[in-house]
Amino acid sequence: MNLLPEALQRLFSRPATRRYPKQRPSLPPGFRGKVEWKKETCIFCMLCAINCPTNAIVVNREQKTWSIDVGKCIFCGKCHDVCPTNPKSVDNSDKFELAGPDKDKFKETHKK
Repeated sequence: MNLLPEALQRLFSRPATRRYPKQRPSLPPGFRGKVEWKKETCIFCMLCAINCPTNAIVVNREQKTWSIDVGKCIFCGKCHDVCPTNPKSVDNSDKFELAGPDKDKFKETHKK
């Protein structure tokens, strides 16, 4: 096993990875990032909460609140697909840097 030719080849070639975060990745079309809610168009039909496979979304019709636990969300896009409003009240953004040490910051509650 002679590793010297392999090491010399890699020494003078381009890196296989990007220098993140200095070089931002280009996101492909249809990328599903953090779920965002638009209170202006929401009719509180609860379809997003009913169809969420991880129960990350909670809708309260009486109090007119919409909550999401981003830590539970798997970014599947079902909430967007079933939303009957036009324009959609629930949509995936291009935000993907969501890591953090405090899990309470993953829970968001919005009121209309």
